[in-house]
Amino acid sequence: MVSWIIEGELAVSSRPGYVPGEERAVSRAVVDAWITDARAAGVRSVICLLGDDQLPLYAEALPEGLLGRYRASGFEVAHHGVRDGLTEPYTAAQLDEAWASFRRLPKPVLVHCSAGYDRTGRVVRHIQGRLEEAG
Repeated sequence: MVSWIIEGELAVSSRPGYVPGEERAVSRAVVDAWITDARAAGVRSVICLLGDDQLPLYAEALPEGLLGRYRASGFEVAHHGVRDGLTEPYTAAQLDEAWASFRRLPKPVLVHCSAGYDRTGRVVRHIQGRLEEAG
């Protein structure tokens, strides 16, 4: 579930309950299993890239919402949401905001969108580039 980009510092994953195809509601048990796996991997913070079109998938099972559940589970959380399926989902300013979140959050940080590829990949590539610039 958790894939390390930089061991002990930066990881990626799909969202809790992601299954390719039609999006459907996600249960508390599925979210809690995802949280348990992330904790076991040592993750301390989450940057969530889900847009307002996907966060409602958790509303029925989690009255506190997905981000609230993460926080209640002890994660530090940053949310840089954008709708799924956009060709160019992030502006340079939005990528810099995600970078700023990465810098301030306790490490290791896990970044996720829905599948953990498009939006996640763009943000992670930006973070990696900034880390390389910093030396």
